[in-house]
Amino acid sequence: MAKRTNKHTGLTRVRNVIRKLCSTPLGLFSVIIVTAFFVVGITGDWIAPYDPIKLDIRAKLQGPSSAHWLGTDQVGRDVFSRLLVGTKVASYLAVTAVSISLAIGIFLGMIAAFTSRWIDWSMLLIFDTVRSFPTLMFALAVIALFGPSINTIIGIIVISTFPSYARLVRTQVLSLRSMEYIEAQRAMGTRLPRILMRHIFPNVIGPVMIVASMDIPLVIGVEAGLSFLGLGVRPPTPSWGTILNDGFSFIRNTPWIVISAGLPLILTTVAFTTLGERLRDILDPKLRR
Repeated sequence: MAKRTNKHTGLTRVRNVIRKLCSTPLGLFSVIIVTAFFVVGITGDWIAPYDPIKLDIRAKLQGPSSAHWLGTDQVGRDVFSRLLVGTKVASYLAVTAVSISLAIGIFLGMIAAFTSRWIDWSMLLIFDTVRSFPTLMFALAVIALFGPSINTIIGIIVISTFPSYARLVRTQVLSLRSMEYIEAQRAMGTRLPRILMRHIFPNVIGPVMIVASMDIPLVIGVEAGLSFLGLGVRPPTPSWGTILNDGFSFIRNTPWIVISAGLPLILTTVAFTTLGERLRDILDPKLRR
């Protein structure tokens, strides 16, 4: 009975958050764009009207038409189909990289806050050392060693972002560990893993998810920038960055390619940033007061 009540309460909270998100024009816009981003990312291969890597030289650099809604590129590939499949690459990269970073950051952050002081200091030194590296220089060095690929980009993003999550979680846990109900659990002999998972984790996941939602456009931008430079996703796999690169060479005569690839980047950046800000306003009691 208690489990059903907890599930019902959790669903009610989620519905309330969604209702509050959609209560403003910007919030509704962010929900629609973010939902569309993930839906297209999942179904991109099935809804693309053309093969995104099939060449058709006779149809190269055609303008937008009923046959090709966003025109074709320099080798006759349908730009709209490539954008749809490129959304799959962007969503896979964002979800995978941010999820791994979150898992590592939450684990290390909770461990740092509940261990001895010298271990805490050692972990903080590691976090600050990793964060001190310029992301671009670090990415170029890693790509030079391992070569450009999706997995390489995921590794770069994970290493660059998990210290921020770990520091945030550590701060949250340090403020919670002295609470009376946590002290009561420790006095009753409750094991540390149970305290962390049952009492600490539910209270830190909200702020961390807010930061993660704002980091998703950063992850997408890193991939697009590296792919634009030829250091990210390898052709012929379509991504927003490679489409931008293809269109840049012909921007004077065929600007629709660059516009078509740049617009999704702008929309997703604005949508995820707005979503994070709205979630912060809704979930943070201090801001709500």
